[in-house]
Amino acid sequence: MEAHTDAEAAELRNGAASHGHKRTEEGHEIGGEVKRPREGKDNKDGGGDHLEYMDEDDEDWGEEINVLDAYCEEWEHIHGKKGGSFEDETEIPAMLHTVGPMLPSSAWPRDMLQIFSVKVMEIMGSLSWPLHVYGHVAVRDVLDHKRNYLFRRERENCQTLNSPQDSSLRLTGPSRAVVLINPVIFEVDLKVKSNGTPFESEDKILSYNCFCYSNVSHIADNGFARREFTSSKDPQISRPASPLASKDPQISTPFVLLDSLDKKVAVADDGLVTLDRRVVSVDEKEERKGFLTFHVHATEGGDGGASVVKKVNFRTRLASRSQSFFELGFCKLSVTVAWSMIS
Repeated sequence: MEAHTDAEAAELRNGAASHGHKRTEEGHEIGGEVKRPREGKDNKDGGGDHLEYMDEDDEDWGEEINVLDAYCEEWEHIHGKKGGSFEDETEIPAMLHTVGPMLPSSAWPRDMLQIFSVKVMEIMGSLSWPLHVYGHVAVRDVLDHKRNYLFRRERENCQTLNSPQDSSLRLTGPSRAVVLINPVIFEVDLKVKSNGTPFESEDKILSYNCFCYSNVSHIADNGFARREFTSSKDPQISRPASPLASKDPQISTPFVLLDSLDKKVAVADDGLVTLDRRVVSVDEKEERKGFLTFHVHATEGGDGGASVVKKVNFRTRLASRSQSFFELGFCKLSVTVAWSMIS
């Protein structure tokens, strides 16, 4: 199940709240419960054509061809005949089954892959800090085999990574939940913008690679997986991830939806706050008491502004929406969560 979250802020009044104030609230549901049909003859394993992709460490790839180039050729051979392009982005919406009243027989709980961060661990060769990074990191799953972007920036809008302590990419995806049925393919194509030249041909490769991730080695405990790989230019990229098919106490790392980096949060004229990331996978099983906890840590603008910390728990649902409100002292925040199964 995936939860699609929007935050809407509206100015309430001037004033201040006490520092470090904490409060836990319960979100309420919007709309009635959605009915679920009995299990039919549904192909829960995704179906369709799929490939058995080799890991980038497999010697059978050979050294004469890059792994990402080889994967692209195989993808075009298998999926290109259906009229698609390797560059195509997934078109499956995050809120595919939010609106009821009936869920289709193909909508069932599935193992999901939750990507928390992508970080440059080490650079080698002629690269040096800071790095002005652009390009993309994307994943592909069995639902449509299309790109689901985690990070995507053009050369004119690169992200600056200042040091090994400040080397996490600012992720904006995925645009929908990543299904962990067959192995998930990670595609990495990142470059470093050269200083003092307008020509992209002068830029350097940070990472140009792909690899697959399977839940087989982690299916027993649903714990964290950490994967490090080396690009053609030898920097190391770390991608911590975790399948959230169950509510495991070990998986307590917060999933950051928005970090203003101590700057003023941009609020649209209609009060809407645009989140960096908007899709979270959660557990829907009642016996495991699945829920989504939404945290807010806000500080009033200006020197010495009041700091407020609050949270609210949303009980997981099969579909529909849930809503809650935060009184932050200096503003009022409305949070809406849209629930959807995936099929």
